[in-house]
This record gives sequence, C-alpha cells and structure tokens, in this order.
Amino acid sequence: MDVFELARRYHDELGIKEPSMATMAAEFFGDLGLKMAEFLKGEGYAVVNTKFVDYDKSLVLDITKGENIFEITLRKS
Repeated sequence: MDVFELARRYHDELGIKEPSMATMAAEFFGDLGLKMAEFLKGEGYAVVNTKFVDYDKSLVLDITKGENIFEITLRKS
C-alpha cells in the first residue's frame, strides 16, 4: 500500500483532518497506527480522538473503555 492510500486511511479511520498531517503520519508510521487502532477496537476500546503532532513526530490516540480514558502516543525516534 502506498503512502497516499495509508494517508487516506489515517484520515478516514482515525480522523486526522489535515491531509498533510495524515500524509506525514503515514510516512512516519506506515500502517502501525492503523493496526494499533484496529487492535484496540477489537479489545473493546473506542478511539475517540486522534492527532498527529509533527514537531514531536508523535501520533496520539485518545481511547476509552467504559469509564476509563487513556492516551497512547506513538513516537518516531
């Protein structure tokens, strides 16, 4: 899968609104962020917000399960 298809999936499935940010997330993480979200959903978590913070090269997933709220950060090193 090319980077532009991955960027579309980051936009559609994880809600990264800005196309350039979705493309950067796809370039840095490939399908890792998408697979993480898919795994979490399979475990009963809901992804409620996602943002890509380019100055940290970080993808942040805000997730919930029941009353619990979590934040998972994937960071390119």
